[in-house]
Amino acid sequence: MLSKVLIFLFPVFLFSQERDTIIKTDYILKMDEKLSVKLDVDNDIETFTAEENGIKFDIKPNIDYRAEISIHYRFISFKLGFTPHLFTNFDEEEKGETKIFKFETDFFINKWVQTLSYSQIKGFYSPNFPLPENYPTEYLILDQLKTQTFKGITRYRFNENYSLKAIATQTEIQRKSAGTFIPAFSYSYNRMHNNATQQNLNTLNLVLSAGYLHTFVLNEKLYASIGASPGTGVDFNTIKVETLNGQVTDNDTNFTFNFDGHLGLGYNSERWFAGSYFRLLSTTRKETTIVNYDTFRTHFQVFIGYRFKAPKFLKKQVDWIEEKEPF
Repeated sequence: MLSKVLIFLFPVFLFSQERDTIIKTDYILKMDEKLSVKLDVDNDIETFTAEENGIKFDIKPNIDYRAEISIHYRFISFKLGFTPHLFTNFDEEEKGETKIFKFETDFFINKWVQTLSYSQIKGFYSPNFPLPENYPTEYLILDQLKTQTFKGITRYRFNENYSLKAIATQTEIQRKSAGTFIPAFSYSYNRMHNNATQQNLNTLNLVLSAGYLHTFVLNEKLYASIGASPGTGVDFNTIKVETLNGQVTDNDTNFTFNFDGHLGLGYNSERWFAGSYFRLLSTTRKETTIVNYDTFRTHFQVFIGYRFKAPKFLKKQVDWIEEKEPF
């Protein structure tokens, strides 16, 4: 086994005071003429541990919060994640600088939901790596360490009276309480690269889960949501290290057990919406994994958004698509 040395749109919106057409059903308000714009802030910052010469140590990005701006219209959703200067930690000389970028899109096709995303984090530090005396900084800075993640999730909701859009994109409003069984298949490819040590870790992760979501409509404008999704999967890890004698490769495979749960409370009006979610994530892996990501973490998310009358050019294009293939 190789030694585990891992220091390694806004488009221009046309606002109108004209009242929009809203499609109503017994359970769901479909706001097909509205385009929603949302800003959310969360502390979902993943960390991991590594090992060198029998010494385990943590590796973290130097950031506590991140923001995301998203645009949603009918069956299409786009999200852009970033780190505003407001959320930047002012200790970069001791811990280094972290840069985060994320792009995600969702497609709602009848009862199917397809999510595709890409994220990148560059710049980490270790809060507990044993440093020699007179080291120039208090912490080990890994400014050349970068992670890239390509991820997809395919989900299916069984109950047509349950609106996943109402809690995910706010392009619909749940009018009556409902729940649904929602199985999912997620797949991701993670690449970790350290230019300073010429080490690469590539991980293919596959997870099959079976979840249940429920939305409780408290009154005309308030709702609460709850969900749990246990699952099982497998990680395929490959590490490559450039040495003086050439490239050395090692492989590792792990079966995983996963749990994803959430609690949420939200507000919905015809124009404004807001809310907060609490999420719990747990993944069990064997301890001999090349890199151990967080096995248990919780995070909070708060968001606020506004619904505009969709610009005519966007409505025209989406109408044309839905005429060809109704979603």
